[in-house]
Amino acid sequence: LRDSVLQLSGQLETGLRSHAEDLWADDYSRRRTVYGFVNRFNMDPTLRAFDFPAPTATAEKRTENIVPQQALFTMNSPFIIDQSQALIDDLQLSDGMANEDSINTIYQRIYKRPATPAEHGRIQSFLDLMRKRNTDPWPLLAQSLLMSNEFLFVD
Repeated sequence: LRDSVLQLSGQLETGLRSHAEDLWADDYSRRRTVYGFVNRFNMDPTLRAFDFPAPTATAEKRTENIVPQQALFTMNSPFIIDQSQALIDDLQLSDGMANEDSINTIYQRIYKRPATPAEHGRIQSFLDLMRKRNTDPWPLLAQSLLMSNEFLFVD
């Protein structure tokens, strides 16, 4: 999930370095997750929420579960919020673009498909509501798409 979000936002660093870095601190690393620091005795709560295996034991295979903490992470994590904004910045959406074009651009980047007519209608309502509140809707839209089942799970 972390690597996919970084890749979509254009923030994934692919270079090699010599030491592990924090994955979720305020100054989090943008390297692939496999290069992240894991404290064996005090595991990061984010890793626990996503079923990271205990680093002090072996595991035959990864378990899979869906818990509310995962959704709460994608709604409240500074990492996801930052990457949603970076994604919008990378797409260079502007007010001059038609909403339909902008929506299809975001859907194409995240889901690799255009938005359906029903999705266009729902998103247009959301955009209108956020503009009435003087809130930039695009990062919020990107964040909601990043936390959707279609993005998080492979069917």
